[in-house]
Amino acid sequence: METTPRPERSPVPVDLRDWVRFSTSEATRVRVMASERLAVDLWCIEPQQATEVLLTDNDVQYTVIGGRSWFVTDEGEIGLDPMGSMLVTAGTAHGIDNRAPDPLIVLAISSPPTSEPPAEPVTDERRAVRDDSPGNTAFAGLFARLRRS
Repeated sequence: METTPRPERSPVPVDLRDWVRFSTSEATRVRVMASERLAVDLWCIEPQQATEVLLTDNDVQYTVIGGRSWFVTDEGEIGLDPMGSMLVTAGTAHGIDNRAPDPLIVLAISSPPTSEPPAEPVTDERRAVRDDSPGNTAFAGLFARLRRS
């Protein structure tokens, strides 16, 4: 299985906005990163779009980042607004539906991951990633406290 290359330092910060890809023809899933144990994907769903029926061999945790979602299962529907989250266990047929007038972005974390490699980012703005490196004097005190812990 291909995984995200191990950087010289860990953890690996990303700005999820750099992977947002909408399609006018279908709901889009984009692999942001993966390791041998975990995968992080974004579902980007335009208004009035839905995923196909999703049936996986792994557990998936979904968190709505933006928009309003409807998760559909054999047992009914669950609506989630931004910051709403749910766990779908392996073998549960489900789908994500966007009935709202705004685009929907859902973060999906799965374990164990499929063998799909991460996608390239659409942009590389990394607006949400601060420079917290040890050489950055603004955070020198924080790093000193962490080393003492």
